[in-house]
Amino acid sequence: MNTDIYTLATPEIKVRITNAGARVLSFEYQGTDCLYGPKTLEDVAADTCYCGSICGRVANRIAGGSFELDGKEYTLAVNNGPNHLHGGLTGFSDMPWMVEEVSETRLALSLVSPDGQENYPGEVKVRAVYSVEGRRLILEMQACTDAPTLLNLTNHAYWNLSGAGTVDAHCLQVNASAYTPMVANIPTGVIAPVEGTLYDLRRPVALGERNAPDAIAGGYDDNYVLPAVAGVKLAAVLTNGLRTLRVLTDAPGLQVYTGDYLPLKRGGVALEAQNYPDSPHHPHFPSIVLRPGETYSRTIAWEMD
Repeated sequence: MNTDIYTLATPEIKVRITNAGARVLSFEYQGTDCLYGPKTLEDVAADTCYCGSICGRVANRIAGGSFELDGKEYTLAVNNGPNHLHGGLTGFSDMPWMVEEVSETRLALSLVSPDGQENYPGEVKVRAVYSVEGRRLILEMQACTDAPTLLNLTNHAYWNLSGAGTVDAHCLQVNASAYTPMVANIPTGVIAPVEGTLYDLRRPVALGERNAPDAIAGGYDDNYVLPAVAGVKLAAVLTNGLRTLRVLTDAPGLQVYTGDYLPLKRGGVALEAQNYPDSPHHPHFPSIVLRPGETYSRTIAWEMD
């Protein structure tokens, strides 16, 4: 399948997207590209940081690379230390998506993940629609399966509102009063209040002035518990003093990763709207099981000021 780059635009923003991994390559606002990552198809092929891509089948980590579903044990690739990350060795971010529809303001992509791919059960059909309105980029994803499986999709864009350098001077605010503490990047299962901890981002915090206690490389790589309200809600606000990004989603969680393993350390911050990490091993976490007859749905929107 051929891969190409498509441009969506309004008078306020211009967004470049490729069907290679359904990646957002650039988000231009006020003359600045506010995304860190590859800009050409050649650079996309060499990228190992999921920049701008849709991650799946299961975004984030599954401890030990295994899970049980309906009494059957499944073994997955371990591609992040002892754990499975972002769908494995060939996740959705590594696959060419089919272009179904393209216009100046809308790009519809689809993907069929066959039964047994990366050892996940069931054939999964995914449709992702990117659209632009005013200063907003919207991603709407839907999926179905022909057998019980797991599904947790996100977009893995790295934001840098300055267009260069690091995000240390950026201030981040996350609309979450709880988070999921981790040991070695895997949740313990506890849902803990952020009050009185370094994870409290309910007020804007300069990223260069704060490191999470469990950080392996510094910064943050942590899941925040978003308000349990129906529909799309404000998840996070990122600003560099000149520009402000608002992230809105209907996802239950937001993974904040300050890019400490990027080629340019802290060259961007990922604000990944998704279900909680390692959900199959924590039954009280929001379920990521998708069954025949059900429709998976996820909306993420990014709005600039």
